Amino acid sequence: MDSVILKEIKVSGNHVDYHFEATGILKPYFSTNTLFIEYQEDMSMVPESILAAPFVANIIPLMWATNTILWVKELDHTFYESLIRVYYAYQRMYPHFPLKGDIFPGKFIDNQLDVKRESLLLYSGGLDSNCTYVRIRDTKPLLFNIQGWYKSLTDLDEAADADIRDVNNFAKREGTDSSSAKSNFAVVVKRTEWEKKIRPQFGDSWWHGFNHSMAFITIAMPLAYKHGIKNIYIASSVPMGEYATCASHITTDSEFRFAGVGGCIHDGAELVRQEKVQTVVTYQKTTGKPYPMCVCSFKGHNCCECEKCFRTVLGLTAEVVDIRDFGFYIDKPLKEHWDDVMSRRAGLLTFKSDSKVHWPYIIPRLKTNYDKMNQEQKDFVDWFLNFDFDKARREGLVKYYMKNFFKILKKKLHL
Repeated sequence: MDSVILKEIKVSGNHVDYHFEATGILKPYFSTNTLFIEYQEDMSMVPESILAAPFVANIIPLMWATNTILWVKELDHTFYESLIRVYYAYQRMYPHFPLKGDIFPGKFIDNQLDVKRESLLLYSGGLDSNCTYVRIRDTKPLLFNIQGWYKSLTDLDEAADADIRDVNNFAKREGTDSSSAKSNFAVVVKRTEWEKKIRPQFGDSWWHGFNHSMAFITIAMPLAYKHGIKNIYIASSVPMGEYATCASHITTDSEFRFAGVGGCIHDGAELVRQEKVQTVVTYQKTTGKPYPMCVCSFKGHNCCECEKCFRTVLGLTAEVVDIRDFGFYIDKPLKEHWDDVMSRRAGLLTFKSDSKVHWPYIIPRLKTNYDKMNQEQKDFVDWFLNFDFDKARREGLVKYYMKNFFKILKKKLHL
C-alpha cells in the first residue's frame, strides 16, 4: 500500500522527533525518515495527539496530491475535523485537479485548551507580520519565529540565527514575549520530485502552493496549547482581489482549529501592501522611535538590492519617511543607489508581478505626497517614474549571458 506511517513521536525536553516510514510510490518523495522540531522550551507535557499536528499538516498535502494514505496513532479531534475543512479549501483552490488521499488516526483525543492568553503571532520581522503586530499589539502576543530549512541541528544558518536574535530584541523593546523553533520541515519532501511529477498538474511549487503555512501554523499549536493561547495569528500575504494559489491563504489558514477552542486568524487580507506600510509608519511616528524591519527572506539583514527591498523602500518613500528608521541602510542617495543596482542586477530581477500588484497602490501615494518630500526622495521618485525596467532587464540579461556563457553551457551539458 502507498502510504506514510508515523511510527513514533519522541520527545526529549525541547526536541521533538517524528520517525516515519514511506512506502510504495511515496518513497522517492522524501529526503529523510525523520522530521524534527526543536523548540526553546520543554514540550514533554504536551499530549502526543497535539504534537502530531505539525507532522500531519506538513505531510498530508502530499497524500492529497498522490491519492495515498497517512497513518497516525492518535490525533486531536478538533484538529482532525478542521483538517477536513482545510482539505476542501485546497480543493477549491485547485479545482482543475482532484485531491484525494486521506488520513487514518488510530484514535481521536478530545483535548480542551485551558485559555490563559489571547494571541501568538507567527513573526518573521517582515512587513506583513509587523503590520499584524501593530494591529494586535494590545493583546501582548507571544512572537514566534520558525526556521525550517535545517537538514540537521548542526547546520549553521547565519540568516536564521539573525532572525531569531532580531525577534528576541524586538520583543524586549516592545515589552512582550518571544520564542522560536528550528526544524527540517521545509526539506523533508524533495522539491525535485514534486517539480518533476506533480507541479506540471498543479502549476505551483511544493513550498509556495502547499507547504509553508501548513507547517508554520501547526508547529505553533503545541506551544499555544502549552501556554493556553487561544488564537494563532498569521499575517496575510495575498490581498483580497488578487487570485493566487498559495499555502498561506485566508480560505485555508482560517479553518485550523485545535483543542476545542484554539484557532487561527489570518490577519490583514483586506489590506494591500501599501496600506500595511501606512499602518507600520503610523505606529512608528506615534512612538517616535526607529522601527527596523527585515524583509529579505534568506538574509539576516535588508540587502537593499532585491525586489522585496526595492518595493518596501519605494513604499516607505511614498509615505515620506526616512527609510533608515525602518532598517534600510543605504549610504548613497536613493536614485544613485538603485540606478547602480539596476545596471548590475536588472537581468536577474523581474518586476512584472510587482508592477501589476503593488505599484498601482504605491504610485498614487508617490504623487500625492511628492511636494512633502525632500530632494533625495523627489530625485528617487522622478527616476522611478521614468525608468524603463523592461529595457534594463533585457540589457541586463544580455550582459549576464555574455559574462557567464561558458558556465551556463557547462551546466546545460551536465559536465
